[in-house]
Amino acid sequence: MYDVMLAVKSQLLLQELEKLHIWGESTGFQIRETTADFESLIARLRKTKYHLILLEASSDYHPASLIQTVRKEKLCQAIAVVSETAEFKSVRKCFLSGADDYFVLPFETSQFVMLFGRIENAEHGKMAAEICEKDELFHLFEHVDFSIKERLNELFYRAISEFRDTPEAASHIKRIVDGVVADLFEKYEWLKYYFAQEDFLIDNRGISECEEEGILKMTEMFYGFFVDFSELYPVHGEGIDDILLYILNRPEGDLRQKTISGELYLNRSYLSTVFAAQIGINFVDYVNTVKMKRAVYLLRHTRMKVIDIAGVLDYKDMGYFLKRFKAKYGVTPSQYRIPETYEFHI
Repeated sequence: MYDVMLAVKSQLLLQELEKLHIWGESTGFQIRETTADFESLIARLRKTKYHLILLEASSDYHPASLIQTVRKEKLCQAIAVVSETAEFKSVRKCFLSGADDYFVLPFETSQFVMLFGRIENAEHGKMAAEICEKDELFHLFEHVDFSIKERLNELFYRAISEFRDTPEAASHIKRIVDGVVADLFEKYEWLKYYFAQEDFLIDNRGISECEEEGILKMTEMFYGFFVDFSELYPVHGEGIDDILLYILNRPEGDLRQKTISGELYLNRSYLSTVFAAQIGINFVDYVNTVKMKRAVYLLRHTRMKVIDIAGVLDYKDMGYFLKRFKAKYGVTPSQYRIPETYEFHI
């Protein structure tokens, strides 16, 4: 449903507007509020979003300044002026101030329906634009294109400039990021071993309090997800894909070259040489990276003890596991858990 505010002082105008057969399920537009208090109108619009304001103009009052403020602060998607009479200068001034339409008694239903159509088309256009943004980010993500960082920055600054307030900008970016994350988890099933999808979804309840720093943090968190993805699934040729997927789907399994070569019917030396040439990292280091990221997942999302995590990841030498983890993340596994208020020890 589209929410409409009637800002009119004339009882005649109010009665004529309310009795029009254009409100409700048939059009999707519903009167949510009426007011005759123009002095507090801007303050009310800053608190509540409406898709359309019908604003009265009369011989005693011209709403040009109100219209300009609403447009400047992007407080409403559409503004239409309603009046009992139409003087050329008044109508022209309203349109120059930013009004979308001007309706005069006796009202014609078709005029309102046309305005509703324009508002709906604008909303659909926004949805289509968000889908395009999502598809572009998804393409950059899965092709491990690091220009995604600049694209996220552009998305952030454009949202801040285009939307009327930070919660609305945050909602816009949230819809795009959530869509990309959902598509990634659907296409790459192995992601579930290293990330929890909900970790990248912003709670709607927090959007209303979101400031620019919060929105920026949202994009930075998404970029961090991209960096992790690039380490796990780097750019590679078709001949390596089966090897990567075998490893990524078995982070707790036996991932020695001997084992994988036998499972995939590959020559061990071929596996070692070609893998390093295409991925840019030797086989053993890649496997350790995969296991470290699985360890991080288990530290974050389970109550397993560190020694048990090392065991399920097939590290026979506890000291070696701790050394590899600290080399990767700069802290021990137990220290890594501290921010999450875990109290487990090796």
